[in-house]
Amino acid sequence: RPRHAMSLSVEWLGACGCGRRPAARSLACRGSRVLCGGVTRWVVYAAPAFRPRLASRNTALDVRCARKPMRLSATKKKAKKEEGDARRSRQREKQGLVEGTGDGGITPAQRVKAAQHEARRWLGQHFLIDQSVILDAVAAAEIAPGDRILEIGPGTGNLTVELLKQGARIVAVEKDRSLADKLTVQFGNDEKHEIEIHNADFLKWDVVSRFARIADEVEVEVEEYAPVSSDAETNHINPTKPKPLTPNPKPTDRRAKVVANIPYNITSDILKVLLPMGASFSNMVFMFQEEVAQRLLRDEPGQSDYRPMSVRVHYYSTPYYIRKVDAVCFDPPPAVTSCLIGFKPRRPEEYLPLSGTEKQFFSFVTACFAQKRKMLKNNLKAVCDDATITEALEMLGKPENTRAQDLSMPQYVALFNFVRDAGQAKAGVLSAPRVNNSAVKNQTPKKQTVSQREAAVKVQRATSRLIQQARGDGSSTSTSTSEECAK
Repeated sequence: RPRHAMSLSVEWLGACGCGRRPAARSLACRGSRVLCGGVTRWVVYAAPAFRPRLASRNTALDVRCARKPMRLSATKKKAKKEEGDARRSRQREKQGLVEGTGDGGITPAQRVKAAQHEARRWLGQHFLIDQSVILDAVAAAEIAPGDRILEIGPGTGNLTVELLKQGARIVAVEKDRSLADKLTVQFGNDEKHEIEIHNADFLKWDVVSRFARIADEVEVEVEEYAPVSSDAETNHINPTKPKPLTPNPKPTDRRAKVVANIPYNITSDILKVLLPMGASFSNMVFMFQEEVAQRLLRDEPGQSDYRPMSVRVHYYSTPYYIRKVDAVCFDPPPAVTSCLIGFKPRRPEEYLPLSGTEKQFFSFVTACFAQKRKMLKNNLKAVCDDATITEALEMLGKPENTRAQDLSMPQYVALFNFVRDAGQAKAGVLSAPRVNNSAVKNQTPKKQTVSQREAAVKVQRATSRLIQQARGDGSSTSTSTSEECAK
């Protein structure tokens, strides 16, 4: 029986789930048992019908009963799954979603079914089975043959197949060991394409060292051309001899790209890792929850859902919206609406200049958003004094009642630099990088023991004797010298 169960006078509005109408005016709530058709059944649903004419204790409830819940057998579970797949397939056909591959191959839905893998909810697994969404993700990434692609969570390989068709070189990171083994079997013997499959948690995987060398690689395409040599003006020395071919260098951005259908519960953590790597990645395409994506895309201040993560995203990159993705495009379908969102990371030299480190800047932004319902000047009291806050708001041209969500990313950079330059940081929050306490402890001399002090005295006495001998004072040692050394 639920802890919050209440005895309510129930007016049955229809037959229960078992097909029988229980006795009228029964006392029941969700989780309780009622007598229905001579059989004791469990109330699995009870919602108020909101009839104003009824008194509070005579609230009408829409009650549905069922037998005591029991574990389904393997056969019934399989039949239930097939029924759900058929229902979702009819929904996709009704909405005009694309399931085909375009080349007569296996469809994404068939590939997911052939994997015989039950999606694990704790890993946030929702396999993409709509071909049009896959093609839009690949097109948004602007993949050229030979591009290096990082794919996080390839799953059953629906997106991987399309990336390989574009001639990409893929580095896939899959946390699920079962799926990683199946991907290795599926693509391990593929000699036409280049793919690496790593069975690891991406948040613990060293992506920085794996893609660090790409930052220094900038290929140059050279196009040669020869002007028309029939005209004498093209070559004053020898009109009959053609002018030598002249190289025309065109730098090409050969940074890697990211295309991934990532779990929604780690989207922020993945962005914190990848967005600062603008020297290694030029484009990122992710599957996000629609609500979260709209929050990150919005750069206009003053919105209630403006967050520190929005400032971080626009500092490191330029986000752009691709398309909306319905829940029926996944297997199993999520409980939210999704969308494709892209990020164009900036190179480190394109960042706005800061008077401190990036870590200090984002700590400062987080402090400004510590209590969103408070004014910005109250949140800044934990960082600087009142005089600096007043001068900073005047510098930005903002009133005193300004809140954290009223400043844009460039204004936060200007505010941070002003506070840093003013030198009014409290308790070293925005000061130079903190000193390593362990290193300070190692530099502090420890208190010597008695034996160590006695050994030091002996060394000092021996040293004084050697100094006296070097000066020619003889081999005699005075008591006063030894006493001074002892002191």
